[in-house]
Amino acid sequence: KKRFHQEHNLNIATIFSYGQNEEDKESNGIIEEEKLEIKESQVNGHSKAKLESFIGDYNTLYECNHSLRDTQSYYTYYNDIAQRVKRREIDILIVVNMFLTGFDSPKLNTLYVDKNLRFHGLIQAFSRTNRILDEQKSQGNIVCFRNLKEQTDEAIALFNDEDAKEFITSSDIFMEPYEDCLEMFAKSLDTLY
Repeated sequence: KKRFHQEHNLNIATIFSYGQNEEDKESNGIIEEEKLEIKESQVNGHSKAKLESFIGDYNTLYECNHSLRDTQSYYTYYNDIAQRVKRREIDILIVVNMFLTGFDSPKLNTLYVDKNLRFHGLIQAFSRTNRILDEQKSQGNIVCFRNLKEQTDEAIALFNDEDAKEFITSSDIFMEPYEDCLEMFAKSLDTLY
């Protein structure tokens, strides 16, 4: 198999809890507190080797020496990533079930989702990008690779203030669908010619 490789200048990091990933086939929408303790009995060797490879790349990029030697080493890696994200030293962070609760980085702009999320889990994940920073960031972006429209509507209805419902429209929360934006763009382009 040929691998696609393109040169870039992006700083990319990856973190996931390799002891728990394999058990979570699909999200039930409930996010538990992040568990950084690694139990060797739960470890999938393939995932651990992958994460060690990613940590090796991270060590090379940032000239550090993180490892998966024990829980404390993993916790140090986790904290280092969190600090670098907040300082905007990481351009793309690839995560699985991490940084969804208790993590706040107003500079975070776009969340790419390829997981079925529901209820509290969906709201928590989507909320990672909604911090207004300044005139450069008035909203966050969510790019879904799954159709989460129904789950998103359910979550908003569940967690929305019932008294405010009549005043809140979906356009207050979401951009128009891509297809609608493309149509508006095409019409605007036609008026220019």
